[in-house]
Parts: sequence; C-alpha cells; structure tokens
Amino acid sequence: MLPFTKVLGHRDSNWFSYVAYGLGIRSVLPIPEFVPAEDKSDVTITIDQVHSVFDYVPEEVIEQPLALQVERDEAVVYVKEAGVFLVQGGCKIVVIPAPDVDELKLRLALVGTVMAILLQQRSPLVLHASAVEIDGKAVLFLGNSGQGKSTIAAALQAQGYAVVADDVAPVSWEEGKAMLAPGFPQIKLSREVAEVLGYDWESLWQLHPKLEKRGLRLARNFPQKSLPISRIYLLASGSQIKCEPMKKQAGLIALMQHSELMKLFSSGEVMQFERCASLAKSCKVVYLQRPRNLSLLSKLIKVVEEDVRGSLLLTKKSYLAC
Repeated sequence: MLPFTKVLGHRDSNWFSYVAYGLGIRSVLPIPEFVPAEDKSDVTITIDQVHSVFDYVPEEVIEQPLALQVERDEAVVYVKEAGVFLVQGGCKIVVIPAPDVDELKLRLALVGTVMAILLQQRSPLVLHASAVEIDGKAVLFLGNSGQGKSTIAAALQAQGYAVVADDVAPVSWEEGKAMLAPGFPQIKLSREVAEVLGYDWESLWQLHPKLEKRGLRLARNFPQKSLPISRIYLLASGSQIKCEPMKKQAGLIALMQHSELMKLFSSGEVMQFERCASLAKSCKVVYLQRPRNLSLLSKLIKVVEEDVRGSLLLTKKSYLAC
C-alpha cells in the first residue's frame, strides 16, 4: 500500500521533481516512471487530505471502472480502485485516493489517462499512439488498444532506436513543424512479446496486479527534447505485410479516430479537425497492414526501417509475409 501518512507530511523542500512530456513536474507522490529532474515547475501533483472519493462520485457510479466529467479548465477523473483525480488548468492535479489504494493502481492511472487529459488541457493534439526516434525524427504508430503499437515500438527499441512515447503522444507545432514531446522511459510488454525480444519477464516492472502487461524501463537513449514528426503509421491486421501511403483525406480520418480525447472538451470537434488536418498536411500517414504473428516481427521492422528511409516504392509495393 502507498504510505500516504509519510507522503502527506512532505514539506516543499521534499517534493519530488520530474520531467515528462516536456513538462517540469513537482509531486508529493513519488513517480518512478518519470525522469528525475530539477527543472521548471509546469505541473504540480498534490493530495487532498480533506475530501473522499464519495464527495465526487455518486453511489451508482462507484463500481464503474472509469468515469469522467470534463470541462476545458477542469476535469474530474474517477478510476476504480485508484481514486479521483482533479485536473485543473493544465497545470495542477489533485489526488483523492480510494480507500486502501494500491500504489501501482494509482500510478498507472496517473501517468496514463490523467496525464493525457492534463496534456489536452494545455492544447496540444494528443494521439493514442506509440513512437520511436529514427534518424532524429519521431515515427508514430496509431492503433486501437491491443493492435500492437507498443510491440512494434519495443521491437524497434531492441534494434537500437529510442522509444519516445507509449500510448500517449502529445503533438504541438513549432515554427510550423509538427513536434512530438517525449513521454517517459517505459514501454508496456506482454509476456509473449518480452520473451520474443529476449527480456526476462520477472525482471520487468509490475504495472497493475490485474494487468497482463509489464513495464520495460528504458535505461538508455531516451530523448530529452521534442522531435519533428516524419511519419505516422496506421496499424491494421491482414494476411500480408503491406505498407502504402494514405491519401490526405483518409489520413485525416485516421488521425481523428485516434485523437478522441479532444472531443471531451467544449469546441473539441472543431479543434480536433483543424489540428488533425494540419498534421495530415505536414506528415506522411502510412497504412501498415501485417499478420499478427510475432515470428514475422523482424521482417516487419525491416519494412518499417526501409519505408522511413524512403527506399520503398510506397504506391504499389507490398511485402508478402510468406
């Protein structure tokens, strides 16, 4: 269990300082997923000692796994067995822990869903994507949960490429260029994927008592600055490995489908369309179809490497898996 009695007694001088998603974070809670850093304080994370979960969540909602009440400047996020998180103005998170909360459950919610909503409050486009750095640029993989975003990113990481983000990918624009801020040095792996890539399952970090994935902590090459985005892949299952560019309209639709978080905010759909359209214009969106077969993972990685470096004929070329 999380030692709240000790944490609540922290004075300002004892706060934990981190950086994640390009933001300086000061927290009364230890968050080992994030990178320790003495940096500017863009975000503070505190604990509410006065209120309880029941002050924010009605009885009929308490058994739901997730509940949201979202406004532009304030959101209430309820995660069962973790607690309530008040996300305010893109710069403050207040935690009301569930009774007898487990530290792992609380941190999993905090670094994932809660941080995604805070990032959205700060106005970047937040995509449901994983990303790696190739030749100094960010390459993103879009897909629904379970589609293999983390698997491909981890396989590329095993080949020496740095993981930039896992699931939460905030996009911003600098001098007209689409940029991706690095998240934090961890990626989720299933036991099967970990074994294929040669990682010891027992040495990986437990993320949640009931989660079938564990966290691979990335000890080297994690990027410290935002990277320009060069390519975005839309993952799909199929009988062959097939890599081809998407038309602008199809790419725009794919980006909108994987930035659903923005719709939670007032005027969100208009902003979502504008930002996705801008991203579709500035980056290539590529359709990547492949069999869900881990024995073909190395072949898939070679296709991605060649495609990113421009050595494939993208309009017609397909790579058969067998």
